[in-house]
Amino acid sequence: MPPQFTSNKYAAPDMSLAYDAGPNNGPPVVFLHGLGTRRQDWTAVLREFASGNQVFAPDLRGHGDSGRVPGGYRFTQYAEDIVPWLRDVVGEPAALVGHSLGGVIATVVAANNPELVTTAVAVDPPLFSKRHADEGNLTRYPERFKRARDLAASDMSEIGLFTMLQERSPDRPPHVSRALARNLIKLDPDVFTLALEGGKQLDFDPDELIGRVARPMLVMRADPANGSAVSEDDVQWAVEKNPLISHVLIEGSAHEIHHSHRDEFVKTVREFIWVESGPEHE
Repeated sequence: MPPQFTSNKYAAPDMSLAYDAGPNNGPPVVFLHGLGTRRQDWTAVLREFASGNQVFAPDLRGHGDSGRVPGGYRFTQYAEDIVPWLRDVVGEPAALVGHSLGGVIATVVAANNPELVTTAVAVDPPLFSKRHADEGNLTRYPERFKRARDLAASDMSEIGLFTMLQERSPDRPPHVSRALARNLIKLDPDVFTLALEGGKQLDFDPDELIGRVARPMLVMRADPANGSAVSEDDVQWAVEKNPLISHVLIEGSAHEIHHSHRDEFVKTVREFIWVESGPEHE
């Protein structure tokens, strides 16, 4: 994490939640990582926000340095950890920025606890999969999830995982392979189980949830050619369902928009959370 950030632990209802916090330089922004990663996934963008905001980044349950809750990885259960943490640690309404799984959590909180939220940005979130249950494609990334679960459950060391990942993808920068290996070492393999069992982690009705989002929310879409988790039809449906929701397509981006198109990600998020949070931030 950047200098002046501190690492902390919070006693969430079911386990201990690890998080990093930056200096109090302005309104809070909370970054929620995706499935299988850690709070460090945001390191490359946090400096861009820390100069004018207080930045927070937690590890979700089962990830990184947070506690494990076997069998407890439904989407609303992740949100149930974040809600008291927002009240007790962040202490005032915050902009939520979530990637993939984190984007779903941000949406759930913006619908169920809008008093804790100023704005929400959902970065290529698997929000709408239940709308396509008859298509048999609730996870979109089943092979990727299965490989990650098997590696996280293996007895390989971190250096062994790094070596194997680098050999599989020799063109990948070594620092990326190191981060992936550390993610796997610190991961509860069970976080993937419900996703691999027909998307059972999706324990909400998207139609009902989207209708209740009560704060301005931006859905940021990856390029469909690179496997976006959000379709054009889905975002159009959401915008028509709830006028507080808008969307943007980041052309050429991968699912991990904050990595593949970092500068565009930072610019888009910054403009949205500042404009939508009110005139005091202009």
